[in-house]
Amino acid sequence: MTRPHEDLERHTLTDHHAGGPPVGFAPGAWCAIDVAHVKAARVGAGISTYETLIEKGRTSSAKVRAAAVLRSVNNRRVIALLEIAGHDAFRHLTSAWDDHHLHAERHTVADSRILGLYRVAAVAGDGSFDPGSHDAYAFEHVGCTPERARGLIAAIAAAPGFRGVVVFGADDATTSAVVYRFEHAGQVDAFRGSAAAQRAVGAVGDGGESMSAVHPVRTFG
Repeated sequence: MTRPHEDLERHTLTDHHAGGPPVGFAPGAWCAIDVAHVKAARVGAGISTYETLIEKGRTSSAKVRAAAVLRSVNNRRVIALLEIAGHDAFRHLTSAWDDHHLHAERHTVADSRILGLYRVAAVAGDGSFDPGSHDAYAFEHVGCTPERARGLIAAIAAAPGFRGVVVFGADDATTSAVVYRFEHAGQVDAFRGSAAAQRAVGAVGDGGESMSAVHPVRTFG
């Protein structure tokens, strides 16, 4: 009998249970971030796979302390954020996940994946990930150092509807990931189209070409 996360061709999602407590990542925490680009029809399988891998990681050498799985509103991305102990834990996590993907090769879910080690550079407002919230979240990569990405915070915090923001800096300090939290989606769009956002994002990086509207679907506290 196949395990639920392996039976991806038939979209068996019996191990997928949406929900969980609000989860936050404190400044200085090490986090693995995995971004999977998927076909819309396979987003559920992607969520289920990450859920299983995270559950295994909580009892393995990867030592996953807390995690959140995000689904893009257009169902084309699944993003996993995992708090871990640091570099050694990241190596264990990478090895375990690579082994899984080798065994599940004929059940490919993602068109492409980007896994990296980050550290939380800054948090402002309520930066928690809450599956039960009706707030609007957005995730984007910014092509700059975490120090420069912090320059976004003042502009974000001053925008109407602001609820929170988390800045993650890549381990090699060349890129950053930013998660915005606003009261509703229109306010995210208004902020990203504002002159203040254009000045802030333009000053720190690539203009947010990889931004996605997302929502937490599962958390592990």
